[in-house]
Amino acid sequence: MMLPLIQMRWGELAARWTKFAGISIPWLTRLVTAVLRNRLEQEQVQLAKDAVKNFERLGATYIKVGQVLSVRPDVLPVPVMEQLACLQDNITPFDTKVARRVIEADLGQPISSLFSEFSEKPIAAASLAQVYRARLRTTGEEVAVKVQRPDALSTISKDLYVMRRAVVIYERLIRRFTAQTTDYQVLLSTFAEGLYTELDFRNEGLNMIRMQQVLDASEFFDSSQIVIPKPFMDISSRRVLVMEFIRGQKLTSLPKQEIRDLVEVGANAFLVQLLDVGYLHADPHSGNLMKVTEGPNAGKLALLDFGLVAEVPQADRDAMVSATIHLGNRDWDALIDDFIALGFLPANSDRGLIIPVMDKVLSPYLRGGGAKAFNFTMLSQDLLNASLQIPFSVPPYMSLLARAIATLEGIALSGNPDYQMVAEAYPFVVRKVLRNSSSGSRTLLRDIVFDAHGNVKPARMSAVLNAALGYVAEQTDGFVDFDAVPAEGAPLQDVAAFLLSPEARDLRPLLLREIIDGMDLLARDQVRRAYSRLPSLAPRLPFLPALPAPPAPPVFVPGRGLMGLQEFVNTAAPALSTAEEIYLQSLIELTRSQLGVDLGDMRPETMLQLLLSPSEQARELQSTLTTVSGLPGNIEVLRQMTTEAADALTERLAARLGVLPNTLFPALPALRNLLASGR
Repeated sequence: MMLPLIQMRWGELAARWTKFAGISIPWLTRLVTAVLRNRLEQEQVQLAKDAVKNFERLGATYIKVGQVLSVRPDVLPVPVMEQLACLQDNITPFDTKVARRVIEADLGQPISSLFSEFSEKPIAAASLAQVYRARLRTTGEEVAVKVQRPDALSTISKDLYVMRRAVVIYERLIRRFTAQTTDYQVLLSTFAEGLYTELDFRNEGLNMIRMQQVLDASEFFDSSQIVIPKPFMDISSRRVLVMEFIRGQKLTSLPKQEIRDLVEVGANAFLVQLLDVGYLHADPHSGNLMKVTEGPNAGKLALLDFGLVAEVPQADRDAMVSATIHLGNRDWDALIDDFIALGFLPANSDRGLIIPVMDKVLSPYLRGGGAKAFNFTMLSQDLLNASLQIPFSVPPYMSLLARAIATLEGIALSGNPDYQMVAEAYPFVVRKVLRNSSSGSRTLLRDIVFDAHGNVKPARMSAVLNAALGYVAEQTDGFVDFDAVPAEGAPLQDVAAFLLSPEARDLRPLLLREIIDGMDLLARDQVRRAYSRLPSLAPRLPFLPALPAPPAPPVFVPGRGLMGLQEFVNTAAPALSTAEEIYLQSLIELTRSQLGVDLGDMRPETMLQLLLSPSEQARELQSTLTTVSGLPGNIEVLRQMTTEAADALTERLAARLGVLPNTLFPALPALRNLLASGR
């Protein structure tokens, strides 16, 4: 950063500082006056509007600073950020003759040797560069040629020097009048580093190549759905980037249905970048997202402009996944841990102060909160704005992330006013947790499917299974609703195949435990129901009252001897508690809705009717079980699950009766050997 400064003429630097001071000092004076008169809240919007005008007068570097600050609620209040979001790069193109001289100087060849065609006017212009359409002389390929403004490096260097001096004064004012802990000098350094990186167009070309590689390698995304222009690195330089030309149409100008379809692809690509590969296109604004209109990739989503990228460390990716789950569970204490891990909150945060704020701000967005129309931008602004009551900061790269999310969601909302980014992210979060075999992911999986008492949430389990296969409910009860089950869920055969796959290795033990609990509760319930019907089975004669039922014969229990039938029933199948009855009913409802089988009605005549005239869902279940059990890779998994379930159920019954499982069931060892042999 210092080298360009050394090369400057100090007269130009002094002139730039004088211009900055002349524009900023009157504004700062009004700001301090508003603070001293306790009128900052009333005047902040007007001050923000004036700041926007000042940024535009100062030029491109300051406009970019304002755009960064527009997504920093730890730095500025929401009304001020809304005004800064209006900043635009209203830049006048520079002369094409100058652009041609830059190209020839950097590439060492005449334009005519490089290109058989070169547009007379730029097709796009921004603060750092402008773009021309051309055709390579060697291959005839149509290309886009991005040319840097000739004075960009010196102008930005002077501006950053001025900002470095000014930020010291600004930081002192902020620390005096607020409790915020954001390090503005670090923030400026990060901004400067990113800006200088953008000024070297070779980096952008390498970013395009790397992004294509990481998306190709991701198991979560089909990279053929996205088009990234191919850079021509052999004829590119620090100030010139030659890349594949993409003919397309801006996403925001498309019909709503097309916006919905392509934004879904873009959102999935963004989530893969953010949570999987940790390499993020940090500027997905409407001009950088296009529908390809010509060529073999017509109809696909093109992602342009890779000058600004962000790297997300693995620890932060894990913390974001964790925070999404803890938010859905209203686990505020764990969410604070996530925020500390992300650097939002200090390690010694006062949880007694923070948790009530979180509960008040976030609960309306969650299931039952009545605010399902709210979007991610509103959620993040409310959370961060409320957190201004406590020491709070945003790591520098997080500002790029917030800007990217807000922009992407804004495009999505233009095509679908009910779009919910967290709901769309849920399937990805579930698949991410399922495919990670770490102990932390297993803990998060339990957090998803179990309640505070350690019981599975049947609706949540169904939602997880559907989400793992990419099915999400269109309507949810709240912005974050992990219990929403899609009306048209995943096909039964897909669910069964998934449960037996390696991806579900951590989910299967949790599900098997619930199957065992459900079978145990169901068996106890059905045994007691059958016992209660015994008096009704006594013979009846016409015109005479029912004859008294004969005494029930005793039951022989191996290892214990004879037991009266009532004692046996009460011991082997104790009555269900109220909580157990509610839980069993929820499992029965889930089974009925998903499989079409009513396990709550297991009378002999009902079971016979089911066998003789099965429902369509029952036939589908039978076909699915036949199909999946016949696949070689699934046989061992089914055998293991069957063995574990049988062992667990026999152990529970034996424990109630006070005998050993092998004593109660002498044939059990032989059955185990039979299952193990696969016969």
